[in-house]
Amino acid sequence: MVEDKEIESEVVKFLDRDVRRSIMLIHSATSISSPSFDGMPKASSNGNSSERKMVAYADAKAKMELVNSAFDMMDDDEAAVLQGLYVKGWTITKISMELCLSRRSVFRLRKRGLLDFAYCYNAGELIDRLTSKETA
Repeated sequence: MVEDKEIESEVVKFLDRDVRRSIMLIHSATSISSPSFDGMPKASSNGNSSERKMVAYADAKAKMELVNSAFDMMDDDEAAVLQGLYVKGWTITKISMELCLSRRSVFRLRKRGLLDFAYCYNAGELIDRLTSKETA
């Protein structure tokens, strides 16, 4: 059985690493140039960099849609705390002021929210990751 601490740790890694990377990719999408289909050979054998950027952008958008749908399924306060911390990059103090909650309540909501997010994100994909690591 997977412990709550392991679940929380996996969700924090996912939100810190994957979600923030997706947010940065979405924001940097304005620097994507049109792909070149002129039929001329290119010096680079890596393929079209603009095409790779567009694929990464599409993947990031799809991931953020799954994240937002998970937030929609969660308790409103828990979702607001996680969005503030990991999507907006706010501090605990800013979140407590925005939501009119004590810092202690924000930490409590964060702890519960991390567990809820693990079950709500893509039909429990984060829980499945942990159980597959455990059996390997």
